[in-house]
Amino acid sequence: MELKEFAEIILFGKDILSDKLLEPNLLTDTIEYNAILTPKSPGRNLDLQFKDYPINKKIPFPNQQQLIEEKQRGYVLHFFANHELLAMEIMALVLLKFPKAPKNFRLGIANTILEEQKHMKLYIQRMKELNVSFGEIPVNNFFWNCLSDMKSPMDFVVKMSMTFEQANLDYALFYKTLMEKVNDIKTAQILDTVYQEEIGHVKHGVTWFNRWRENDDSDWSEYQKNLEFPLTPARAKGIIFDVSGRKKAGLSELFIKELSIFNSSKGRPPNLFYFNPASEQEIARKKIGFTANKSVTALENDCASLLQFLAANDDIVLLKNKPTINFLQNIQKCGFPIPEFQELSSLPKENINHQYISNFNPWGWSPESISFFSKWQSKLIKKNFFHENIFSNAEFQKNVMLLYSKSFSANLYPYIYKELISVQEILPEFNLNPRICYSKIECQEAINYFLQSCNFSKIVMKAPLGCAGQNMLRVEKSKLTIAEENWLQNILESQNSIVIEPWYNKVVDLSYQAKINEDGNYIALGSTRFITDLRGQYKGTIVGKKTDDLPKDITKFLYKKYANFSNIEDVLKFVSEKVGEKLVNHNFYGPFGIDAFIYEDINSKYGFKLKFLSEINPRYTMGRVALEISKRIQTGAFAIWVHLRVTDILKKSQFNSLVEFVAEVEKRYPIKLTEEAKPLIREGIVFTNDPAIATSVLTVLIVGKNVLNDFTTFSSLEII
Repeated sequence: MELKEFAEIILFGKDILSDKLLEPNLLTDTIEYNAILTPKSPGRNLDLQFKDYPINKKIPFPNQQQLIEEKQRGYVLHFFANHELLAMEIMALVLLKFPKAPKNFRLGIANTILEEQKHMKLYIQRMKELNVSFGEIPVNNFFWNCLSDMKSPMDFVVKMSMTFEQANLDYALFYKTLMEKVNDIKTAQILDTVYQEEIGHVKHGVTWFNRWRENDDSDWSEYQKNLEFPLTPARAKGIIFDVSGRKKAGLSELFIKELSIFNSSKGRPPNLFYFNPASEQEIARKKIGFTANKSVTALENDCASLLQFLAANDDIVLLKNKPTINFLQNIQKCGFPIPEFQELSSLPKENINHQYISNFNPWGWSPESISFFSKWQSKLIKKNFFHENIFSNAEFQKNVMLLYSKSFSANLYPYIYKELISVQEILPEFNLNPRICYSKIECQEAINYFLQSCNFSKIVMKAPLGCAGQNMLRVEKSKLTIAEENWLQNILESQNSIVIEPWYNKVVDLSYQAKINEDGNYIALGSTRFITDLRGQYKGTIVGKKTDDLPKDITKFLYKKYANFSNIEDVLKFVSEKVGEKLVNHNFYGPFGIDAFIYEDINSKYGFKLKFLSEINPRYTMGRVALEISKRIQTGAFAIWVHLRVTDILKKSQFNSLVEFVAEVEKRYPIKLTEEAKPLIREGIVFTNDPAIATSVLTVLIVGKNVLNDFTTFSSLEII
């Protein structure tokens, strides 16, 4: 039989046995013919035709727990049988659309059709034994919709062979294992046959892809270039990732590595994440056009990928430089999700391929991030009140920006203090509330009051806008120096006010993370304990047990019951809820955190007191990132997530380069995982931003008290 006739019967025939499963004794390709136009759909009997079924009529793909039932296993094979049928029909279409394609390519396609027929026969026979008939449940037309408009044979090998058939390596192997677990050996053997022959199908596509592609580019780059949206490389992967089968199919090591860490939405509109760590400074400027200094620019470059810990697999992190493969593979081994990374310079005309976007997630809302996301606002799948206004309402934008000001938290302080009247014995005296000053005279009065009337040895002056210990000045004498006066005058002129309060002898820094969802509901996320340096700048967060290194008296203070609060964390949650109420009143939604601390007070009942609110951050925080990282750590393990300056590493360690330092750390402290289905980290060190890119900051997860102690000695770095 000629390939043309064979392909026409496969594509347009309606009967499964006489048409779709027709097996000629010999196939030839000798006649010339014209290419056909793509039909709206392939020929099929009524039960297997594409229809727009209502959602309540569609059968969901059976989950693992359901596979113990024969009928559900039959449904799994029904889905697979339809995939084989679609593949056969699309391959027949290739033969009819591209009659001038190389004969060896066409004969290879025909041979693949014969093997797909074999697979479908095996599926149908086994389905009957499991009391399921082909056509019993609705079928989908996803493959047909994605491939029927292919423009060339190259289009076919990229979309079918190297995408859908490659993914089938994973699915066949995965479900073979599941069938073995429920002792369905017959079905497992069928899936093993499919798996082995699917390797050959992928190899046929890879062979022709490599013949036709531009040799100047890698196979991965060329594959991405030829894969048209909405298809992405994410469709070339299944539930597991079969490296062995891909190697046998001829895919390069680079291709396999790149695909292993690639993720993209397969349907759900993604969230967009963007790291703008200078949001407070951007707000202080009051308009777009802020130019960050070198340290902030370096932080943005080094830490932009940290947003991956806030994102899901099918979300997008926008950044300047994508992390390297080796880094992402190490992160993936630890069980962290790997989202889709898109480099800003490579976005097609500053656009996002996805038709719809679920949400925008900047590090913080500011004039810069509002401008950055505004070009995609038409893609938002649902525009809530916040989004309706943040892009168009100048007054609304101004009100949101005011939430960043330390004046806002200082104004809230006395209101929340009164709500905590039952535990005032563990709080600073009411007369020590922060003071908001709008002139030099008011500033001097506040300084005199705290230093002289209240007998504090030091006070702190804070600019309303400034983060991570920046834009703050500690003062020990009532008479200011010229430098201190100049600083004060500059802040008053640029930001209109200054917050002044006592400088306490802090012993523990705490935060509480929460968010306001789109409906205006408060959602508590949890507390963290963080570490700062002498200047008050962030150094890291304890992400395992929070009190392992603390003296007993502080631990006791943390976990003691106070009035109707079970412990200090419970107090902070209450404070966070009250802050959340005020944020909702200002029409804010999104993530936020509050900072607090415990300080030494020898005259108090317990020897310590709680400054329950030192700062409000209406944005993502490093504490929130740390909270997400902590979910991958074994319960009860000591762990700390630290930010190390690259200059300190090179200055204090014996290594000449960061590359040498990282290699030695990974060798000395390998990651050890638990033996669960989704393993957790029980010991070792993980670099959480890419050392190959970092120039200023290296973020490091250290799990295990002994590991921390040894690392501190080895590196000569002071961690806690």
